[in-house]
Amino acid sequence: MNRLSHRLFCSGLVIALILQLVTSGIVRAQETALSDEQVKARLAFVADALNAGQPRARTWLYGWIAGYSAGAVTMGVLAGAHWNDTELVIGVPVRDRGFAQDMLVGGATFALGVAGLLIDPFVPATAARKLRPLPEATAMERLAKLRRAEELLRQCARREKDGRSLKTHLMNAGVNAAAGVVTAAAFKRPWTDGLFTFATGEAVSLLNIFTQPMRATRDLKRYEAGYSGNDGVSIPAQPERRWSLGVWPGGLSFRLQF
Repeated sequence: MNRLSHRLFCSGLVIALILQLVTSGIVRAQETALSDEQVKARLAFVADALNAGQPRARTWLYGWIAGYSAGAVTMGVLAGAHWNDTELVIGVPVRDRGFAQDMLVGGATFALGVAGLLIDPFVPATAARKLRPLPEATAMERLAKLRRAEELLRQCARREKDGRSLKTHLMNAGVNAAAGVVTAAAFKRPWTDGLFTFATGEAVSLLNIFTQPMRATRDLKRYEAGYSGNDGVSIPAQPERRWSLGVWPGGLSFRLQF
């Protein structure tokens, strides 16, 4: 590394350090603009909102996990029990697996429903429990707890919106369409059977989506509307800073992204 490159490298590190200190100072200044009484009021609002929304959120989450799980197990058992069913056609016994195939496909889609709720859990069902143990004996502890409370409320609202988003509708429709294709194509059944499989699966998916609570979304709007003003809507989240250093023939580059 020549002398010029060394100077550029050192200058880049100094600039990054200065920007880090400046932005951190801005965030701390915004935080300390709130009095302890304001922090208490905001913390009480958010904590009450999370606590109030938790019972219905837990009922929805664990109810659907239990329902999907019971459906998957029951349908799996029925598929195995009826896999070798026969019916008489002109006095000749013929293998009839239509019911077993329907149970197999239905059980598989229910199992995917359980997996989806476990992989992407419903945050409003557990947010209040995560916030409750945090200490709030001193002004600094209350400020830190408020930041965490606001973060949890935003996560709850974001998860609720994701649960009713177009992406969720399309993913569910894709799974149900795949179940219909398997019924009609893989099992060599009439296309009307595949359509029926898709329709029943889509009905369950829509019931799941439109019974999902949306309280956190409304609470976040109330919080932002009720605490807007010169002191800010809420404590700003810590900005993300990413820096990268590139080396190329004859020099180097430094990049800092907010």
